[in-house]
Amino acid sequence: MQSFGRAKGGGRRKAPRSPAPILATLSTITNDYRVGLVNLSNTGARLSAPHLPDEGEEVIFKADRLQSFGRIVWSHDGQCGVGFDGAISATEIERLRRDARIFGVLDMSADDVAAAEEWQRGTAR
Repeated sequence: MQSFGRAKGGGRRKAPRSPAPILATLSTITNDYRVGLVNLSNTGARLSAPHLPDEGEEVIFKADRLQSFGRIVWSHDGQCGVGFDGAISATEIERLRRDARIFGVLDMSADDVAAAEEWQRGTAR
């Protein structure tokens, strides 16, 4: 499985990643994509979904109250990496992780979280 950057030991990763399996939205000029947030740093995010924007597309990333402009830096096999235009604060990242823990989603896959949210809204199939 490809990852956003590489692990410690000389990889491209400039900022540490935090696991964050919650739902987010990527918006382009023409589409909105509901995505699972796999991990997050202050400079970017790794996302998962069946349909994603193409590499190079400009996007607006939204997760809970967090919003950031960015660009798709890679996209393949149902995952993509977003590089943010401006850094996200460590406080915001920790708040997202805390909220994910509170709602009990840290041990759930993005698909399980989406299914639980659909069930809660009454839109599950």
